Amino acid sequence: MPINTLASFFLSLVLSIIGFKIYLKYFKSFLPKYVRDYGPKSHLAKQGTPTMGGAVIWLSTLITLLILAPNREIIASLLLITGYAFIGGIDDYLGIKKKSSQPSKARYKFAIECIITLIWLLTVKHFSIFDLKADFLLFHITSTFWIYVFETLFIVGMANAVNETDGVDGLAGTITSILLVFIFMMFKDTNLSLLTLALLGGLSVFLFYNAHPAKLIMGDVGSLSLGSSIAVMGIIVGKEWVVLILGVVFLIEAFSVMLQVPYYKLTKKRIFKMTPIHHHFELSGWSEPQIVTRFSLLTLIAAILGVFINGPKW
Repeated sequence: MPINTLASFFLSLVLSIIGFKIYLKYFKSFLPKYVRDYGPKSHLAKQGTPTMGGAVIWLSTLITLLILAPNREIIASLLLITGYAFIGGIDDYLGIKKKSSQPSKARYKFAIECIITLIWLLTVKHFSIFDLKADFLLFHITSTFWIYVFETLFIVGMANAVNETDGVDGLAGTITSILLVFIFMMFKDTNLSLLTLALLGGLSVFLFYNAHPAKLIMGDVGSLSLGSSIAVMGIIVGKEWVVLILGVVFLIEAFSVMLQVPYYKLTKKRIFKMTPIHHHFELSGWSEPQIVTRFSLLTLIAAILGVFINGPKW
């Protein structure tokens, strides 16, 4: 393993340790999380828990990669991740200011994400930074127009799927960490390895504080930037379908919302007790640590399936 690759993990780890110490000492009182009152009653105890912890993960990753590997693939990846970090950060800030768990309208947020993503895709294609293959296993897209459509939906969808998953202490961070480890082992790409290990360094420290009962929450700045990071990895190796298999928990969380909302509007009945689906299991009696453990096991099973289909590279 190249020394730079290993250094990306430990540099990000050290930067995150320092960053979270500063965050908890100087900023936590200014960044209280507001919990929706129609969610699980147990979550009302989380009211006031510091949010936007994901900003430290993003900054640690950004600084680490700009120091160790400021090449154009890395810079292009960081530009998209930073764009999503800013979208999430603004949403978090508005939530604090308005004392609301849902400060912005979803359709406006979705539109901004699509525009930023499409601009990014057009840019990396124009400068031949990434080869946009839109490989989804069962079908391979060749039309340029549809490549942009599917890649946009892939990135926006993955970012928001991770965001939906971030509703239980340790869940989004743990699932993402497992996914990153398997991506690192499956593909021998230097830039991919640098990105995965830098993110893992930051997530390792974050999870120390985010374990139940959480001392801080990643916020949209964390979940959206992590989700976009995962999507970028699929694009780097041209294996988007692998990311979709490994991220099966994220997909289940997102689809549970996509099914529940229109079904309730049409019938005034619910398919699940509450969505995203981790809340359904909470209301069914599962504790937060049980949800994290069981969803992590599902991710491990999906990851092993992904390795089998793709073929191991180690």
